[in-house]
Amino acid sequence: MTVVAFAEKNKAAAQIASILGDGEVEKISVEGLPVYEFKWKGEEWLVMGLSGHIMNYDFPEQYNKWSEVNPGVLLGVDPEKLVTRADYAAAVKNLAKRANRIVLACDYDREGENIGFEAKTLAEEVTGVPVTRARFSALSPKEVRRAFESLVDPDYNMAMAAEARQILDLKMGAAFTRFVTLSVREKARTKDILSIGPCQTPTCGFVYEREKAIRAFQAKDFWKITAIFSADGGEFEGTHRAGNIHEKEKAAEIFKRLKGAKEGLVAKKTVKEAKTSPPNPLNTTEFLKRASKFLGISPELALEVAEQLYLAGFTSYPRTETNKYADDFDFKSLVFDFARQKEYKPFAEAILIAPIVPKNGEKDAHDHPPIHPIRAASRGEVSSAVNIPQAPEVYDLIARHFLANLMPAAVFEKTHLHLLVQEEPFDSSGTVLKDSGWLEAYPFENKKDKLLPFVAEGQKPGIKKLSNTKSKTSPPKKLTEAELLTLMDKNGIGTKATAPSHIETNKKRGYFETKGKTVSILDTGFTLMEGLSLTVPILVRPDIRAKIEALIQEVEDGKKEFEAALDEGTALIREMYAQLEANKKELTSRIAGTIKDEAALEDKKNYIGTCKACGHVLRIVQTDSGRFVGCTGYPDCRNSHPLPKTGALTVLRSKECKKEGAAVLKVGNKYNWSVGIGPCFTCDLEKECYPPETVGPCPECDGSMFLITFKDSRFLGCTRRCGYTHSVPKTGKLTLLDRTCESCGWKLFRLKEEGNESPEEDFCVNRRCKEGRQYWRKPGTGTETRIKKEKASVSPAASSAASLPAGSAASPVRGRTPKVSAASLKKSK
Repeated sequence: MTVVAFAEKNKAAAQIASILGDGEVEKISVEGLPVYEFKWKGEEWLVMGLSGHIMNYDFPEQYNKWSEVNPGVLLGVDPEKLVTRADYAAAVKNLAKRANRIVLACDYDREGENIGFEAKTLAEEVTGVPVTRARFSALSPKEVRRAFESLVDPDYNMAMAAEARQILDLKMGAAFTRFVTLSVREKARTKDILSIGPCQTPTCGFVYEREKAIRAFQAKDFWKITAIFSADGGEFEGTHRAGNIHEKEKAAEIFKRLKGAKEGLVAKKTVKEAKTSPPNPLNTTEFLKRASKFLGISPELALEVAEQLYLAGFTSYPRTETNKYADDFDFKSLVFDFARQKEYKPFAEAILIAPIVPKNGEKDAHDHPPIHPIRAASRGEVSSAVNIPQAPEVYDLIARHFLANLMPAAVFEKTHLHLLVQEEPFDSSGTVLKDSGWLEAYPFENKKDKLLPFVAEGQKPGIKKLSNTKSKTSPPKKLTEAELLTLMDKNGIGTKATAPSHIETNKKRGYFETKGKTVSILDTGFTLMEGLSLTVPILVRPDIRAKIEALIQEVEDGKKEFEAALDEGTALIREMYAQLEANKKELTSRIAGTIKDEAALEDKKNYIGTCKACGHVLRIVQTDSGRFVGCTGYPDCRNSHPLPKTGALTVLRSKECKKEGAAVLKVGNKYNWSVGIGPCFTCDLEKECYPPETVGPCPECDGSMFLITFKDSRFLGCTRRCGYTHSVPKTGKLTLLDRTCESCGWKLFRLKEEGNESPEEDFCVNRRCKEGRQYWRKPGTGTETRIKKEKASVSPAASSAASLPAGSAASPVRGRTPKVSAASLKKSK
């Protein structure tokens, strides 16, 4: 007689075969996949490991073209279950043809039962032999033999619960993701898929709500009054009973009454003994939280490590909701095993000297026992068997948690002092660990003593320092992964098995990330959650998902038929979809606008600033007919501003328009332009915005001399336009220095002749100065020019420049292209 068994994975199949076959196992190949052959109780056995799910639901092919199918139609379509691993399906059928009976030996939970039913469905296509189920919670010899000696019927309801979840999740995920993605693409150029998931989205919603609270937080000042007391050579701190005082005057008034105090009075001393019980046994959620908190391991990795430890025979099945041990659990044998392991020996021996009484939780889900070690092992053994770096740490956490759970409570002595200073009440507390109890085995939660020196009631400790310290209230802290798991568990989002995957999906989608132990939402996630929460909040909140999870649980419990649960679940999803459709315009405008904003912000060259009309982003827009400044909120916002038709544009980030223009641009190398105002040289505030870089005082009036540069000439002019001009060298690179001439006070210039290998020359240009005259006497330096306004001999260039506002760029004069004088200089120190 031939018996065929299907385990969930190859590693589990190998373990089962080794245990039942007493090590006499032959590994054969069926359809290219490993199968284990052995004899047990007079029967031929063949055990094969599957690859998790080998079938999956999808919509018929005609519904898979996004652009051709209305997303809402998917809610009324029955998806098909298709084979996704053809090699495994072929192997299942091949083995089923040889079988006289079939045993499903997948993990005993909702998904495991469903995976077993996939194999059952395929097998029933080729045979009608009986199918039974082996249920076990650990791959230990005792547990596996017990399971295969007491086979039961497969659990149809449990398998169908997983089936219902798959179908409802597919409908909602596909319809909602397509709707949001396609709607946003109508208004924004993006190739990104905006993924919406029934568990993924509320999970991200928790992170969004915390981030929103952080961003909305406004710090408030508070004052805290403290005193440093001294007694018997020791010091301790006391805090005024008013705590955080938010009124400055009140704090000042209290502090004034304390002025001059040299000692306090111990009005009352209270000493109490407090006990801290061991933690409850580990269920999946608690294990994931502690792995994140104590080991810094992500929930997904922690669950993967725990599963590998289970498959390697070190720990029990890691997916369980139970935190309560069965009455017949054999603690003694397991603790004796740990007493032989050096690392855990002291704790195990302490447990064995007294009756073993575990600290139990309240939940027995009747699925698996709490997560616990099934044998003692060293770190080296774990590392050799499980090729994941974190495996020894995870095993150690599980082992220590199990041992701590069997140990006595930790005992603390807590002392509270009520002190008076000038009749004002102060408090001081201290804690001393008297008996470490379970903390001895559990270093993750070791609490440090806060010691107080010995003082008695009526004693008057001295005061070394009194302080009235100003502080600010702190914003809410970012969520940790442990806190996120707690919120998901509390609100029924996901299951013990799927919660880590929902967190990981959000990370892969780029919605949030983890930094250390904290979770931070990313721009895409915040944008999506903001849009959904303001338009279709039911999608972000966990209420509907919790209802769907309840429906699925009713199927598993046999309280609701599979089809009825699908109908009710689909109705709930339709309710959410209707809200999505009704709010399409507002939702897509918000999300598309933000996507455009993000793209505009990244385009540093064309980014201008914030639109005052709608709050979106202003940027330079280039079209075939010209260019202008437009808003990313278009077409809802039509705010725009003209730009010069020609000239390269550079945004001057450091400049701010005094008339509140959106930004200041440099047009070529000619002039500046304020967005929304116009050219700066026509503005009456130009002189205030762009004061010229002056050389020195004008010899003719109380103005100052500054450099005026044209395309083919340059000279000094007066800011008062008195008509006085002064020549400068016609060729070479001129740089105005910070150093001044000791004779006249004008700033010095530095000249570097182009193509000349002679050194740079620093000089004073002022012809009325002794130093300047020495420079101008040199051959080829030119002659002084003095031009009065009334003289007809004024050159057009000089006349035009003299009529300009001080420091402004000249308008084009007789075909010449002017340059801004200040910008033409390079300042050097």
